[in-house]
Amino acid sequence: MRFTKLFAAVLCSLAALAASGQNLRDEIAANPGKSGGVYYVYTYDNPVLTPAPKGYKPFYISHYGRHGSRWLLHDSEYDEVMAVFRAADAANAFTERGREVYGRVKRVYDDGIDRGGDLSPLGAEQHREIAARMYRNFPEVFRSGAVVDAQATLVVRCVLSMAAFCERLKELNPRLEVSRTAGRRTTRYLNFYSKPTNPTLSREYLDFIDKGGWLEEYERIGDRFVRPDRLMSELFADGEFVRTIDAQKLMKGLFYFAADMQNVGLGISFYDLFTTDELYGLNVYDNYKYYVIRGPSPLNRRFPQYYAKALLEDFLTRADRAVEGGAVSADLRFGHDGNLMTFVSLLQFEGCDVVESDPEKIAQMWPLYRISPMAANIQLVFYRKKASDDVLVKFLYNEREVRIPVASDLAPYYRWNDVRDFYRNVMENLPDPAGK
Repeated sequence: MRFTKLFAAVLCSLAALAASGQNLRDEIAANPGKSGGVYYVYTYDNPVLTPAPKGYKPFYISHYGRHGSRWLLHDSEYDEVMAVFRAADAANAFTERGREVYGRVKRVYDDGIDRGGDLSPLGAEQHREIAARMYRNFPEVFRSGAVVDAQATLVVRCVLSMAAFCERLKELNPRLEVSRTAGRRTTRYLNFYSKPTNPTLSREYLDFIDKGGWLEEYERIGDRFVRPDRLMSELFADGEFVRTIDAQKLMKGLFYFAADMQNVGLGISFYDLFTTDELYGLNVYDNYKYYVIRGPSPLNRRFPQYYAKALLEDFLTRADRAVEGGAVSADLRFGHDGNLMTFVSLLQFEGCDVVESDPEKIAQMWPLYRISPMAANIQLVFYRKKASDDVLVKFLYNEREVRIPVASDLAPYYRWNDVRDFYRNVMENLPDPAGK
């Protein structure tokens, strides 16, 4: 009997794993853009928001937003793909299909070169739209004369995202008092991975990223899930030429071309080059790296969450100031995907702090397109009512209500005192993994 139950349990587990992988494949088949992970374009589907308890009105918002849509991060990503296609052209190695794709690659190269990491027009518009919805949903916070304090990292795409957001708020209410700051001091906690502004980053953690043992597993995942042979035969007629290039690297480069097209408005697609299984495999491979170096993976010994404490401290300190009657009605922060994905795991948002080792399960349970798409954002909205010291807070993640592991009879609203105590305890129980 015990064997039968155990066998049934194993079958159920295997079925669940198969279903989980199939679910992700289905999502990618329906929307290939999701395979791009952090390149997934921000989507808003008008989620229903739970009304506040009777008598409670919003008075303060604390926010962190990833910059909006951008071109590929580095010019080298355009150069490397283009170099292979130029070499293939010179060697007359193309299939007819490959030569047609070369035309697309040239258009993407011409559009993207010297724009590596730049905010796209869509990226600015995303922040304008998020700002407008924030204003519409919480008008009490943005009353005439209200003070808004906006901060960004030194990176231009973050500064421009901040500018777009604040510009839209000022359009909606010109009487807002809006300040904007971007410098080394703000970068220190908004991008707590910035080595120039955080010189005390542990060499142990930096070495883990660059040469840790996880890279061997990452390479095995690449060999298993990134299989370029079919694509190479579709693009190149000369097998000898293919043997002179890094086919896996080219496949990944074209995958990122495909992923970023949704962000730059060229009207070009590369998804016809990939099967659903190939996109799924590339997604699993890509997702694993972020999970290990920036997410809740046990392999990183919680170095990321430890460094994110600086950002959480800023949230808690500024919130206490607002609750005590401070002048600022909204604190807006603009940073990066790696910081946001770490921060939501530290905050223990539902589904964001999962612990897993299987790469396919990671991709299903902690998908980058949901964790940190372009313009991803966190909003803590604070409420109070007259003649009461009781303050409530609600968490919005990409403008959807999200729950945290704090007891509340009013969820998704939580008492601020409980939330503050919970996160203070989280920080106190997260010592420096380097033992300093």
